[in-house]
Amino acid sequence: MLEKDCNIWIESADFRCIPTTGATTPDGVAIMDFGVAAEAVRKFAGIDIDLGHLIKSRGNHVHQIRPGVLSFPVQQYAWSGPNLQIIERSAKQLAAIVGPSKTLLPRPGCAPGQLNWEDVKKVLEFLPDTVLAIRHL
Repeated sequence: MLEKDCNIWIESADFRCIPTTGATTPDGVAIMDFGVAAEAVRKFAGIDIDLGHLIKSRGNHVHQIRPGVLSFPVQQYAWSGPNLQIIERSAKQLAAIVGPSKTLLPRPGCAPGQLNWEDVKKVLEFLPDTVLAIRHL
């Protein structure tokens, strides 16, 4: 895994990850109201509905929501807060999905989630150098 400061929507990549909570509204819409997730809702109409369906039908896992756009769960429940075990599980799923493709992953659980990047980095270090842990600008 490499690190980079860049804009997730401008930087060239095969895959872009959206840190997600796994939470849905009673009508099944994924709650995506912070950071990159909120930007994705504004950029891709209905992505929150699509992710909500995937969470309800397949669980809180890494999903390809749109071509080149993946969810990346950082917590298990609505208000449980980011969790290193969930982040590590998501990273393993991510590696299996993207293989050697260039992938942008905003520092999961760090910005609004308030986890320390150094702690998160330790559970992601196994990822290949084609995965860029980014500070989204």
